[in-house]
Amino acid sequence: MESKADVAHVECVAQLARHLASVPHVHIAHPRRSAVAIVIRLSVSPYPPYTPAQTPEATMQSLHAFLNHPLVSSSRAQVLFIQRAQHSRDPWSGNIGFPGGKHELCDTSDQDTAERETREELGLDLTKGFVRLGQLDDVAVYLLGQGTRMAVSPHVYLQTREQSELCVSDEVASAHWIDFGCMVQRAGCPVRPFSPEYRSIGANIAARIFPKYAPAQPWWFRIASVGLGNLHYTVLPLPYTAEHSVANKVLEAGPNCVRVSDHVRFASDTELYLWGISLCMVSELVDMSLPRAPSRSVASPWPQLGSWLWTDINWVTNTVHRAMWSAQRRKPYATSNDFFVPYFRMLSIAFPVSCAAKLALAIYVGRYLFKT
Repeated sequence: MESKADVAHVECVAQLARHLASVPHVHIAHPRRSAVAIVIRLSVSPYPPYTPAQTPEATMQSLHAFLNHPLVSSSRAQVLFIQRAQHSRDPWSGNIGFPGGKHELCDTSDQDTAERETREELGLDLTKGFVRLGQLDDVAVYLLGQGTRMAVSPHVYLQTREQSELCVSDEVASAHWIDFGCMVQRAGCPVRPFSPEYRSIGANIAARIFPKYAPAQPWWFRIASVGLGNLHYTVLPLPYTAEHSVANKVLEAGPNCVRVSDHVRFASDTELYLWGISLCMVSELVDMSLPRAPSRSVASPWPQLGSWLWTDINWVTNTVHRAMWSAQRRKPYATSNDFFVPYFRMLSIAFPVSCAAKLALAIYVGRYLFKT
């Protein structure tokens, strides 16, 4: 049986274009919006001619002819990622993600935002030499204890002609073209939490719930930090090479440094660590590019509570996650790309129930001991 990693990349791109054209994306209504560009290129040189079209039907015909050209049909696909520059006021400072940013008054749509930000950050004009394949579901930026802070709109583009070298701005520490196969091979191959192959980034839960008290760390905050522990977010390691990377030599940031809080860093000189909403976008990108939806999300599993006190909550959430993210519930057959929102909603119920059960058990044991 052919594995997902062996599927021809051009077939994946063609399937992605068909799904994006036929499956409507989910829009999240939120006053604060951002947009990112997911840029795909094919390892081919020279590029065959591509005929731009004005209608969706004509675009699909031009794309079909382009992807079936002998120079393109056996090529591999690469996806463009960036590492954001270190900045004390940027909550996503140092993270791995896609070029993009916040909606500005000059933008008439989310697509304009994605194209403008990509041009400013990388010097890449997505209106020339690229074809827009479509739009993935909006993703909610949901912070623990703070709710939905923003909606992010991902737009997918395919490069159709040679481009000059990327010119990274001060907002970007480095840019990397990552082989699409590194993402596809994770589909349908779930990683067991805290197993040897499991990679995660831990975020202090108390600091997420009470960010104003994190710098001073009063006594009750320290107790809460120990009791609550860390929330471990799943990481997808993406190997990269210098040949397909462009670094901002002016900045002194390392090649890959992910800041989760002021004192948590996770770095590597050979891999990019993808996590959070960017990993959710990659998950849907892979889902939409495969003929059949994978049995597990590329972003699986859900975040894990690190403290041994909350083993019961991890068991419940992991069981529900396996049931929710079956092959029948994955894109393109599902209607929403929500990944973290259901988890945090479930956590808001499971956590107080777990605390109440532990308190009741402690009272029962205490009464028994005092009676004896």
